[in-house]
Amino acid sequence: MVAEANYGGRVTDDKDVRLIRAMLRRYFCPEVMNDNYRLSKLDTYYAPPEGPIEDTMKYIDSLPLDEDPEVFGLHPNSNIVYEKKTVAQISDTILMMQPRVAASAGAKTPDELAQDLCRDILGRLPPSLDVEKAHVDTFPVTDSGQPGSLGVFVAQEIERFNVLLKVMRHTLDQLDRAIQGTVVMSMELENMSLRFLDDKVPAQWENVGYPSLKPLKSWVPDLIKRVEFLTKWLLEGPPDTFWVPAFFFPQGFMTAALQSYARKS
Repeated sequence: MVAEANYGGRVTDDKDVRLIRAMLRRYFCPEVMNDNYRLSKLDTYYAPPEGPIEDTMKYIDSLPLDEDPEVFGLHPNSNIVYEKKTVAQISDTILMMQPRVAASAGAKTPDELAQDLCRDILGRLPPSLDVEKAHVDTFPVTDSGQPGSLGVFVAQEIERFNVLLKVMRHTLDQLDRAIQGTVVMSMELENMSLRFLDDKVPAQWENVGYPSLKPLKSWVPDLIKRVEFLTKWLLEGPPDTFWVPAFFFPQGFMTAALQSYARKS
């Protein structure tokens, strides 16, 4: 009656009603009359033993304010994800509440700071990688006419980095123009400017970039080093040693290396 009428009457999907009935079976069962029966894997939750109402209220007061993930059938590590998300939201809210004005007379405004950073990054960006200038060993071909696995892999990596560099140049140029007032300041460009001030990588770059947790200040030099590594591979052929974390898809490199070894041996 509780599942079908009290709770089930509030939902329209029959699968939801079925789920409610399945969940309530843990609580509405003969075993609940046993004082040793636990409502979850934790010892904290159980039906308090028969006794005065004060004892029941005391038990209720002793329950934790924050439920353990086990109560919902989740792994304890899921709490880490929740806490990280909560802290990130609090940090973003605090940053959002900060005044976006010059600190004192003669100091640069937030727009000027964003524009300076924009021009600095644009001036440091390496050129796109030109596959027409590739070394003869960069894209090898087997005796049967098949392209080498490492060559295929590095070609895919070069394409991904070129897309990222293209997006960065375009958005940096547009933001610079928007701050000058020569183009319309869109919502995307405004958010990009705010993330610059918070030392965060713009969302437009993250969408086409590689996974990274670095702040903007260290993300840009890291990107430049990655592109320099691939440029050297492109122009001088495969290196003696490989910087595996520099790739978009390191697993692809490991697969290509295994294939190359297998074909050779």
